[in-house]
Amino acid sequence: MCMEKLYDIFITGDETDYFHYVSPTSYQKIAEAANYHNVKRMGLEMHRMMAELNATWMTASMHLEICEDIYEAGPAEVYVEPMMVNRVLLTQCLEIRRDGRPIARCEINTLCVDVRTRKVIRPETVLEHFGIPVIQGAGSMERLTMPEDMERIEAICVRYSDCDLNQHLRAYRYTDYVCDAAEYWSGAERKKGRHLYIEYMGECQAKQILELYKKDEGTGGTYVKGVRDDGRESFKAYFVVE
Repeated sequence: MCMEKLYDIFITGDETDYFHYVSPTSYQKIAEAANYHNVKRMGLEMHRMMAELNATWMTASMHLEICEDIYEAGPAEVYVEPMMVNRVLLTQCLEIRRDGRPIARCEINTLCVDVRTRKVIRPETVLEHFGIPVIQGAGSMERLTMPEDMERIEAICVRYSDCDLNQHLRAYRYTDYVCDAAEYWSGAERKKGRHLYIEYMGECQAKQILELYKKDEGTGGTYVKGVRDDGRESFKAYFVVE
């Protein structure tokens, strides 16, 4: 699929992590901002969706691939593929490049839901309402299957500052939780993150307690899941390092 350049960005020093590399969270923020910009560029403005369809977008899943370790701040470019419809998901694939080389790729799958009922609205309904062509995709990220014998590691209280305009925990905060649970930054030497898969299953709001569980696969992969204080799973993830 042909990609087009969306815009130029500058990766700043405050987007680097504990070991001075661009972190998975920073790449996700760049990808989410680009996804929002592209959706708006297509004509799917959030306030119009709410006013005309009583609808909003929610992130359903994400696959981040880190292609190259970036240590220094500097310029980069964001490229996007055309948005694809995959059943009830709207899929956006993006690539972050530096000097013409891909440094990260990201697939973001979003759901359109009714603001009040949270019932899913098929993406074709939204696209056709705004006169945007519907392009059918060949499939999105596969669903994750968690192991049964996961270890509880900690409980987190969601703060108001962690939440977005929908009053739910921001998607990138889950990535921070996954990296910490996988001990990505622990030890004298940095681990190299390569793939991060996350599914967002149940919204978290301020003051809710999120219990984190994990299981190390032993081959560089770690499963992490979050369970809300009402017993419902909030997210599940698989993080691969080398």
